[in-house]
Amino acid sequence: MSIWMVVTSVWVMFAICVVLFVRGASPHVQRSDEVRDDGGEAPAEMPRAKI
Repeated sequence: MSIWMVVTSVWVMFAICVVLFVRGASPHVQRSDEVRDDGGEAPAEMPRAKI
């Protein structure tokens, strides 16, 4: 393996770890608290489309 392949692989692994850490460390936002239900149908109650 060339030295550039090793360096690139290390940087890619580092970038993936940073992305996963930031996603895991960010607070989870409850979107259901922000959206009010106005009496519409729930997704489970909606009729299926005919294919």
